[in-house]
Amino acid sequence: MNIDRSQARCSFCGKRPPEAKRMVAGPGAAYICESCLQLCNDILTDPTPFSAKALELAARPPVVISAPQEYGRQDTPESLAREPLRSITIELEQKQHDMTLMLQQLQLFQKHFELHYIWIRPPLRTGFAFIPRIIFLLEDNTGVQWAGDRGGVLLTRPELTSDPYQAVYQGSARFSPPLSADTRVLTIRAADPLCQFENPSIQPWQFQVTL
Repeated sequence: MNIDRSQARCSFCGKRPPEAKRMVAGPGAAYICESCLQLCNDILTDPTPFSAKALELAARPPVVISAPQEYGRQDTPESLAREPLRSITIELEQKQHDMTLMLQQLQLFQKHFELHYIWIRPPLRTGFAFIPRIIFLLEDNTGVQWAGDRGGVLLTRPELTSDPYQAVYQGSARFSPPLSADTRVLTIRAADPLCQFENPSIQPWQFQVTL
């Protein structure tokens, strides 16, 4: 897959040249600038398990990158080894105020599972450098709960809309441990963290998936 390097931005802080003087290129569209690289080095040499710098870096919201037009699966041996054991199509949609959350698919892996979704909302006001991920809380019929996101992604998909008042994001959230054989029903609650500052705050979305 060809990546347009002229649009490079740091995957940790979002800076682009000339604000970022030097950047190290990683796989795909991943980059790290010299400032964030120095911060990572400081964290590695700090003997404190949870230093202030480490907590600051971990608390940063994800940098959203524009998905290349040819974004998709590539049939390399490494990618094939990461193929899900099972994929379950969901296709559930809920609208709330001026936002829509569409759950598309559950992918089951040996050690985790992933929830894939589309998030449609008005573009954020000028000044927002980051888009916070959707916050998820999952619970199955046996009472097991999953919270948080371990390794998910969020990509802008401007080609999916021609409406200037709507922005489309394609996301995935990763959870572990994997679903058990006893899981029959999965209740999925999702919240936009920015909506917690609304007055009154917007209630989370809630979906129920039968497996």
